[in-house]
Amino acid sequence: MQPLLFEAGAALMDCQGFEFGIALLLFHLARLGTVGLDSKKVQLILDNQDKKTAGQLIKLLKAHVVVSEGIETALGDGLSARNTLIHRVLIDNAERLPQAESRAALVQEVRALRTQVQRADKLLRPFIVTFGAALDGVQQQEIEREAKQVFS
Repeated sequence: MQPLLFEAGAALMDCQGFEFGIALLLFHLARLGTVGLDSKKVQLILDNQDKKTAGQLIKLLKAHVVVSEGIETALGDGLSARNTLIHRVLIDNAERLPQAESRAALVQEVRALRTQVQRADKLLRPFIVTFGAALDGVQQQEIEREAKQVFS
């Protein structure tokens, strides 16, 4: 069970990072003056005081900025994979848990779903990093270096 639970936990982290990244991108866009986005309202989302689903965040993003077809497809695939991971993957496959072989196959399926979430997140990440550096002076490489030191 440990490999499956590890992948499920990593998938949860991927999904939470993806959702937070969408909200952070919306926050940056609001601060840049995107019409219809209020930075104070988006801040409430980031602070978990205004609840929005990943689907609602994507809809909000697409309502205020034009996204490329590739990003739109990746966001849709990422959202679908995220929803499966968060709401269904373990409970819908409970009968596969007792046997090592079917459990191992499920681990591979979770990894494939994680890849879809990660792909969508990676397409948004350059925008988030660039806006964070421009608006707040946040240097992504420095944060990554510090994180590596903490976890090493």
